[in-house]
Amino acid sequence: MVGRYTAAIIQMRRIDPEDIPNVYERKEANLKRLLGSFESLETWDVIDPVKLVVCPENILRHEFNEKEAPQAERVVSAVEVPGPETDRIAEMAKKYNTYVSMSIHEKDPKYPGYFLNTAFIMNPKGKIILKYRKINPWVPLEVSTSPHDLLDIYEDPLFPVVETELGNLACMVCYDQFFPEVARQLTFNGAEVLIKPTIFPPYPQHMNYEPYDWYTIVNKMRSIENMVYGINCNSAKYGNSMIVDYLGRTLAKGAKCAPMTLGATIDISAMREYRNKTQLHNMVQQLRTECYTYLNKPMWPVNKPLVNGKDYPKWAPRPEFYKE
Repeated sequence: MVGRYTAAIIQMRRIDPEDIPNVYERKEANLKRLLGSFESLETWDVIDPVKLVVCPENILRHEFNEKEAPQAERVVSAVEVPGPETDRIAEMAKKYNTYVSMSIHEKDPKYPGYFLNTAFIMNPKGKIILKYRKINPWVPLEVSTSPHDLLDIYEDPLFPVVETELGNLACMVCYDQFFPEVARQLTFNGAEVLIKPTIFPPYPQHMNYEPYDWYTIVNKMRSIENMVYGINCNSAKYGNSMIVDYLGRTLAKGAKCAPMTLGATIDISAMREYRNKTQLHNMVQQLRTECYTYLNKPMWPVNKPLVNGKDYPKWAPRPEFYKE
């Protein structure tokens, strides 16, 4: 039986490239800001101890602002995970006795020449127990590499799930939310809590608000259709971070465009009981897998990294049902 606990979102404002143009100075400044933001957990600990902390996507913002920056420079500016930066984050996990998750631009010696948008989960002892690499970079504007771009040589699990005393935890990253296959595969791999660091929307900003408000819609739907908790952390530049339960109910929601820390109670035992008892709206149990064939047909090119957004039109495929 998993006891109830508080999950907290640190809705932090990252430093913009315009404010600190040097990518390495900006990385260090964002890391200091991140570490200082953990003090905000102390108020929540008085209410109900925090056991899981989620921070935004690309938390160090150590990317180049220029879209024409050479791929080699982008790779050099990324960090290794684990590495010196995550070692400093591990100090916070130990100090506050909590699991910690966020996304970071990672370079891995196994995949030289590329950087990946990697979400990780760190346990309260400061050990990284899960790494998920973003399957769906926000093409053509995001040029991090997907495992799908390296599929022939990729050695790690595509959709990892880790079993903990907080339930079965998994990650996806930002644009992954618009591909229901990601959350569904993680669910079938055992996930009970989907952690999603994001920066949404960098452009166009109106998609975060009515009459669109895609962020709220997809956060709710990924939880509803898979009966999982969703811990959805956005940058304070845009806000609206959300904690959603397995029925799509909003348990906590951040302010728009404001740094803050929000939290909510996660009750894994109640979720498991609901999954086992309900017959109505048990979409995972009732999934008629043989009926859906679209995943059997190749679509986006495999083993072909997009390292320059201008290349998009050269090979971007179109489904057969698209008409001129």
